[in-house]
Amino acid sequence: MNRTLIDLVIFDCDGVLVDTEPLANQVFVELMRENGFDVNEMEYLHKFAGVTLPDRIRTIAQELNWTPPENLLSLFHERLIALTEKKIQPIPGIREFVQSLPAPVCVASNGSRNEINLRLKLSNLASFFGNAIFSGLEVPNPKPAPDVYLAAARAFNAMPSRCMVVEDSLPGVTAGVRAGMSVYGYAALIPEEKLREAGAIPFKTMNELTHLTQFMLFSQASKAN
Repeated sequence: MNRTLIDLVIFDCDGVLVDTEPLANQVFVELMRENGFDVNEMEYLHKFAGVTLPDRIRTIAQELNWTPPENLLSLFHERLIALTEKKIQPIPGIREFVQSLPAPVCVASNGSRNEINLRLKLSNLASFFGNAIFSGLEVPNPKPAPDVYLAAARAFNAMPSRCMVVEDSLPGVTAGVRAGMSVYGYAALIPEEKLREAGAIPFKTMNELTHLTQFMLFSQASKAN
């Protein structure tokens, strides 16, 4: 019987499966500039990676002593959907990595279920995950709370200690660590040292992730054959 040290691999969506962080940041920065704030696009990209839009807005409102317009959320989502449909791409190497896994997989994201489904569909990744999607909006607390990851583990009857999380943001890494799971941090926007300090094992490419997880995911299965 094949046996790995991991019973479930849980992927964040934005920035791990699909390259949407720059798209979301582009829309957010455009809206801020339309409201009179000449903000730095690259600074915001790194500052708000993995942060929910309501939390972004709350932070900026406090920092700038600004009252956002009531339609800011709806404008953001409307524009992001349009931009996503034109420009979304899967993260390089993610398809091959997911295909190679001997353990079940799922998605756990702070985004809404509709957003996750749309992004997976547009990037041709939906077939890998089916209905195994968990939204931070459907649990008591989104990341950095561990709720969405624990919900995924319960759904698969997997012990948290036997779950592996693939993340790219500090709130996501914190959530995985708090859930008691092994966390790997994709260092695309966040420096490796910060991901490591938060409790993740950092990596820069999906090929590197394959090598880092070789023992947990593949060695035991191979020995059992």
